Amino acid sequence: MTSKKKSELKRRSTVLFLLAVLFILAVLLRVFQLQVVKSAQIQKLALRQQEVCLKLEAKRGVIYDRNMKILAFNLPAESFFAVPESVTNKGLVANRFSALSEKSDQEIKGSLCQDGKRFVWLKRKCEKGEAEKVKSWRLKGVYVQEETKRSYPYSPLAGDLIGFTDIDNKGSAGVEYQYNQFLSGKDGKGIFQKDAWGNSYQIREYPLIDPQSGKSLVLTLDLDLQAKLEDELKNSIKLTGSEAGSGILLNPSTGEILAMAYISKENTENTSSELRLKNSLVCDNFEPGSTFKIVTAAAALEKRIKKPEDSLFAEKGKFKIGKKVLHDIHEYGWLTFKDCVVFSSNIGMAKVAMEVGDENLLDYAKRLGFGQRTGIDLPGEAKGLLPSSAKKWSDITTATFAIGQGISVTPLQLVCAYAAIANGGLLLKPYVVKQVLDEEGKVEQEFQPTVVRRALEPKTSYLLTELLKGVVTDGTGNTVKIEGVNIAGKTGTAEKPKVGKRGYQKDKYIASFVGFFPAENPQMVGFIMLDSPKGMYYGGQTAGPAFKRVTEKIIPSENLLVKNKIEKPRVSFAVASREQDSERQKSAAQAATLHKVRLNEQDVPSLKRKLNSGSDEKDLTLMQDRKIMPDLTGSTVREAVKLLSSYSITVKLQGSGKVIKQIPLPGTKLTGGETCFLECKSDD
Repeated sequence: MTSKKKSELKRRSTVLFLLAVLFILAVLLRVFQLQVVKSAQIQKLALRQQEVCLKLEAKRGVIYDRNMKILAFNLPAESFFAVPESVTNKGLVANRFSALSEKSDQEIKGSLCQDGKRFVWLKRKCEKGEAEKVKSWRLKGVYVQEETKRSYPYSPLAGDLIGFTDIDNKGSAGVEYQYNQFLSGKDGKGIFQKDAWGNSYQIREYPLIDPQSGKSLVLTLDLDLQAKLEDELKNSIKLTGSEAGSGILLNPSTGEILAMAYISKENTENTSSELRLKNSLVCDNFEPGSTFKIVTAAAALEKRIKKPEDSLFAEKGKFKIGKKVLHDIHEYGWLTFKDCVVFSSNIGMAKVAMEVGDENLLDYAKRLGFGQRTGIDLPGEAKGLLPSSAKKWSDITTATFAIGQGISVTPLQLVCAYAAIANGGLLLKPYVVKQVLDEEGKVEQEFQPTVVRRALEPKTSYLLTELLKGVVTDGTGNTVKIEGVNIAGKTGTAEKPKVGKRGYQKDKYIASFVGFFPAENPQMVGFIMLDSPKGMYYGGQTAGPAFKRVTEKIIPSENLLVKNKIEKPRVSFAVASREQDSERQKSAAQAATLHKVRLNEQDVPSLKRKLNSGSDEKDLTLMQDRKIMPDLTGSTVREAVKLLSSYSITVKLQGSGKVIKQIPLPGTKLTGGETCFLECKSDD
């Protein structure tokens, strides 16, 4: 080998040696970097490959009734999940959990075998016994997570109103859904990893997002009243063979829903009811029938088209309108306008409606809240169906509108309309939540009564009340009469329309009664509706007696008894002059922003009692502080004016002598600046 070749070989060997040294140094440097410099970072990266991110469930708020009885709360529960890559026997896990869930073992195994799947729920929110059984299996790759389960201790009471939650504790219906943003709080997040023993534990290096508890709610609902209402609905369904029954109890002075229930025939025997996504009393429409006649009556009275004593001829039970014939149950001849309401004459009310006029009819229906949502704080509210315009109505359209046919309303709308009559003419927004409480139970938000508008003048509402009292004492609602209590209300019987077709179902009726009590000082509006009663189907025969039985249960516990002998005087149209009309309208505009409160009859101060018992100035001051309209009947003009002046009330008089009639009625809450209309009569 020549020296030249030897030199070249040596050079190449040196280069290869140096490259090898450099490679070794690079490898050593990389190893040093991985093993020393980035050791902690790499360890965390390795841990992350086995981590599972889990939601930390927020504590959902409690729901109470108005008396702080717990309606919904949380119970601890345990849920089981799998980390697929850690499951050694996927077939066994799938087989065991398929017996506890609605999923087949093939579905569960498919989830466990899915590529890239790092987390699979196996069974959510197990009962204690079930959870202990799962733990005893000691399945590798299966872990437990603490959660909560929603519980309703009084279920199925008020189920449609309260609603329910889904598996993730999110509201799905009722109050639970409507107020989910208050109740649910905010979920947190936790990072978990399995250890050598197959358990899961929290990685302290990774911060947690702590869950924030939800708010609690206090409802307007009275659970005792709810129980009474539901018991009677079940009883009435059995007695009448009805397919279903519905009811509402509402405070007419505030709009608070005190009870609300829908019961189907299938649920009359069951201790639990199906979970329903809708509340029929809010979401479903029906033809109201004769209960809707208050619209025609209100328009006729307020427009001064009819007086209660005006007479109409009821055509002996048959009245031809165009090609149609309108019928009454009885062959009535001459009736007063009051009698048309009391005896629910279709012909009489149709004739009145034609005098009132189509535009006025539609206007007063809207004033009383029909054809529009009430705004209640529950989901899915329907608005009913009214004609968009009164133009081109035929006479038969006017007649059927007047008697509650060819239109639809919700039960809640009907109750709110009668509440407006009961409280002196104010249409109120109904509501079911009184207060929102923070985590410590302190009131964070309180909901107040809301006046939508003044629907009727106080005098009109009083006259309507008198007519509706006659329905119960002498008319179609006489089955509702209770000794010792004055009830005002109206019966309704309507044919059931065919579903998806024109016309009505044969022998299918909706029977109803809606009213309020005590009539002189209304504390509660009630509604009962029975769907398709068998045999006797008129509202007065079926829904009326049910209303009576509910009322008899309520009165003793609610201290609502008012003696029948207490009668308020009638109001004459002659009381109001044009000047007084102007004053009253001004007062009504002020009152539209106010909330009207009525008290028990025994709480109403009587000027006559005070004066006869030698009441001094101190007594009058106490009465003034209470700001409650006293009973002025029987007092002299001078006595009445003196007292009302101390209340800062303007007095409008008709006649002289002693007071025989007054507006506002005794018991009305006063705010100052009102005008009181007094009709007086001399003893001569």
